[in-house]
Amino acid sequence: MADVSGRIPHFKFGLIADVQYADSENGFNFSRTSERFYRKSLTLLEEAVQHWKQAKVDCVLQLGDIIDGKCRPEKQSEKCLQRVLNQFNELQGDVYHVWGNHELYNFERKVLLTSDLAPSPGCSSPPDSAYYSVVLHPKLLLVAMDCYEVSLLGVDNSYKYYDQAWKTLGAINKNDTWNSPEGLVGLDTRFVKYNGGCSMRQVQWLDQELTEARRKKQNVIVIGHLPVLESSAHAANLLWNFDDVLQVLSSHEDSVLCYCSGHDHDGGYAQDSAGIHHITFAGVIEAIDNNPFGTAHLYDNQLMLYGNGNVPNICMDLKYPIGSGDS
Repeated sequence: MADVSGRIPHFKFGLIADVQYADSENGFNFSRTSERFYRKSLTLLEEAVQHWKQAKVDCVLQLGDIIDGKCRPEKQSEKCLQRVLNQFNELQGDVYHVWGNHELYNFERKVLLTSDLAPSPGCSSPPDSAYYSVVLHPKLLLVAMDCYEVSLLGVDNSYKYYDQAWKTLGAINKNDTWNSPEGLVGLDTRFVKYNGGCSMRQVQWLDQELTEARRKKQNVIVIGHLPVLESSAHAANLLWNFDDVLQVLSSHEDSVLCYCSGHDHDGGYAQDSAGIHHITFAGVIEAIDNNPFGTAHLYDNQLMLYGNGNVPNICMDLKYPIGSGDS
């Protein structure tokens, strides 16, 4: 870790993933290999919020799966979502959300687009889209991806990417239940229904956003619910077309600092061949004896991630340092 003692950060923000709150007894994941603590997750979020209040963060990045799919059959989706949002509302700054599979288990896509989880008015986003960008600091741009734009979740067969999602899954996953990776090996295990993909329109938009960031000499953080680098997560949790996104990120190594995600509740960290940091935040929902969240500080020359629980501490050198006149 770089020595930043005595230095005052220009900007501070929190990060957290997979709260998956539900007003339910403890349960297990799909494969019944990991226990989930539905009510405890709200307590852990409250602890994280108190930490961020004391740290006086400027905003928080919520990396998806804010409530659990169990809420919908119990007709508690709206109530549980409001309980979680009430915790975030304790903060003075903005909260920027991306959607995971559990948002789409609870709500239709068209409902989410008009909800508190949609891009906020201060964000730049194409019409009827869940992906967006926002300037956090003159030298720091946030780009948020919609990892379920191509998906069968939260939509019916009239959705413009429904056929593409159906064909993508059907070409590789021959199981009766598409949430099962049985019989799939290696990277093919990602072709399950609880994952999704980005349209080529979104990938092109990402490239345009990063090109503009380079022109403006902005450092960039990219977030999405699904990981895009195999060494940072289990293959079964990757974005369907992770290679398309990774190619764009790598071509902008001169501005992209990191890609932050959730979904893989074990968490993970790796740097790709371009030196971009891929940080997969462990899921709060399965935390046993720790509370996984992060707090990032933007300094003149580094972005420092201070991890809590099993989230690592990571020092990222800025591509475009902040001059004395930029603060």
